[in-house]
Amino acid sequence: MDTERLRNVAEKTVAYAIEKKVDQAQVSVFLSDTALTRFANSQIHQNVAEKSGGVTIKVVLKNRISSVTIGTLEQKQIERAVDDAIKIAKISAPNKEFKSLPEPKKWTPIAGVFDKKTAECDAKFRAEKVKEAIGTAHSRSPKVKTVAGSISSGAVGFAVANSLGVSAWASMTSASMKTTVMSKSGASEGSAAAEKHSRRIRDIDPKVLAKDAAEKSVRSLNPVKIDVGEYEVVLSPMAVSTLMMFIGLFGFSADAYQDGESFVKYNLNKRVFDTKLNVVDDARNPHTFFSFPVDGEGLPKKAMELINKGLVSEKSICHNSFTAGKVGKNSTSHARTPMGGWYGEEPVPTNMIMEPGDATIEEAIADTKHGVFVNTVHYVNPAEPTKMILTGLTRDGTFLIENGDLSKPIVNMRFTDSMLTALKDIPMIGKKIETFNMTSVPMLKLKKLRFVGISAY
Repeated sequence: MDTERLRNVAEKTVAYAIEKKVDQAQVSVFLSDTALTRFANSQIHQNVAEKSGGVTIKVVLKNRISSVTIGTLEQKQIERAVDDAIKIAKISAPNKEFKSLPEPKKWTPIAGVFDKKTAECDAKFRAEKVKEAIGTAHSRSPKVKTVAGSISSGAVGFAVANSLGVSAWASMTSASMKTTVMSKSGASEGSAAAEKHSRRIRDIDPKVLAKDAAEKSVRSLNPVKIDVGEYEVVLSPMAVSTLMMFIGLFGFSADAYQDGESFVKYNLNKRVFDTKLNVVDDARNPHTFFSFPVDGEGLPKKAMELINKGLVSEKSICHNSFTAGKVGKNSTSHARTPMGGWYGEEPVPTNMIMEPGDATIEEAIADTKHGVFVNTVHYVNPAEPTKMILTGLTRDGTFLIENGDLSKPIVNMRFTDSMLTALKDIPMIGKKIETFNMTSVPMLKLKKLRFVGISAY
């Protein structure tokens, strides 16, 4: 990944904007080189690769601000975009809350986040991984009907510069694989999924994923219905990851906090979660996935406590320079990077890491007399962000736990509950952390989670 080229484009574009007499300017230049192999019905059906780049230009005329993004690195087009940004700023309404773009701060690169083999991984290599997954899944049982999923690899990079002297850049590689196995016995169909994310393609073992998904899939055949209500639950790391992502997006963003939509605002300095629950946001931790040394404004990333022994406070809120300036604070280095397909500029934690405990998932199940094991959740949405009420469905492996054993598969269920209630009593936390896009989390055993409906399947 040629970050030097990206840096040169960013700095040159800032210089061009200053020549045009803007008061301040910020330029982010990004490049993505990724590939994806999809498979369904136990065969590869699609292989795609994409190399794309672009520039985001922000100009400031006193307190009038505009931002323009274009999908090219061609210099003439970039200069034209700067001219357009200036025209837009001149007719924009003044933003009285804007203080300034950030001043430069010293930052240091993160070693080991760019893996050459991952960046250069080709379709043949990914196809071999898919072959291993399909073969492993079908070898587990004749009831395995089909295997589906995807595997991706590639590299991304960006550089950011501004008229106050900021100049920063970063690159990383990424790889991920998700395997879904569907089984059939008579009229009954079962399914289960497993996934793995890493900055190194060699860390992904398709046989491990396929074995786990296949065994859960076959076991999920002929599910039974159970009554709605509150149950003890054992959540796999995949399920925990999704719930934690929503807590991060809707709880710890300064935009949500300042708009009165964050649960933190109404629970300042309160222990709203179990005292065993500790979560930090730390891009430099080796467990994290989006490991950039700087944020989207070029400020150095640093560890930040989100939940400290169950307690949340104003220190849990993630800021960029704009939201921080509104309240006389400093940025927490959470300006969004131009990578990741984000919409909007809300500062959010993208490197959440939950402190592990000392339990295994087998021990958590054995410790449960009557409960539910949840492998994954989907269609999750916030019903009431100020109380952190989430609603969603279980999926791909939901089982009844009776007397310490997974006794039988159950029909998927809808949960609707406040995470402030669900995470208030956590009897057990897993000792193994698994990494996902925005989170690195262990399994959790919760004392109760409210299920309010039964799915049709």
